Amino acid sequence: MNAVTAAEVRTFLLSRFEESLAASGLGPETVPDAFDLLTEGIVDSFGILEMIMGIEEHFGIVIDYENIDPQDLTVVGPLSRFVAQQAASMNSDGG
Repeated sequence: MNAVTAAEVRTFLLSRFEESLAASGLGPETVPDAFDLLTEGIVDSFGILEMIMGIEEHFGIVIDYENIDPQDLTVVGPLSRFVAQQAASMNSDGG
């Protein structure tokens, strides 16, 4: 399995929410690392579940979200880095 990078996760997330971001006047290149998808109204609680399932399905990984600060779960930068870290951990553990 290829390594998953934080940049790839970020690109996936922002493309998934491209229409909602555009409605807020943002493009993928202008979304800051600290952008919170939940507090900015891009996702709701159900959308968080869909986002998590989408990440896992797209990258072919199962992520243990127990080790992420709940406040970072919907923040683009920290979430992207966490997913990449979890994917790397899975690869080093043999999947």
